[in-house]
Amino acid sequence: MDLIEQLQSEHQEYVRELAELAEIVEGIRVNGRGGYFIVSLDALVEPLTTQLDAHASREEAWVFPRLVERAPGSPVALMLEEHGAIRAHSARLARWYPAWRAGADEAYPKWAEAALELRGLLSAHMQKENLILFPLARRVMTAAELSEWAALGEP
Repeated sequence: MDLIEQLQSEHQEYVRELAELAEIVEGIRVNGRGGYFIVSLDALVEPLTTQLDAHASREEAWVFPRLVERAPGSPVALMLEEHGAIRAHSARLARWYPAWRAGADEAYPKWAEAALELRGLLSAHMQKENLILFPLARRVMTAAELSEWAALGEP
């Protein structure tokens, strides 16, 4: 599996996790706090915070610099802006969810809003990467580069 395949595979997992996150946010809004929700959210917070940041860092370290160098008209600047916004929403989720989990009911709207904003922005961002950026990367990078970088950056 090369780096692009690896990143796209992670995107597929994020799509699943984001859908589950939205269902849980709605479930809590309708039904209130519940053990099922907490167990499910506990399993999602790490992938959508720390692991998501590591994913973005690999894109920034290996894909984006080559696109800037080899495809100067690429939308890397926009992708970097979106990474910043995604990180901000992810950080809000990471900040407010533990407070809510510990019993601070007033933290729910804060982490729920961050979660839904993260879902919307990350979903659109991944589509841009999958449909525009990654095909461009395949045209300007060698198979050897993509294989080598995948081995260095495996999650």
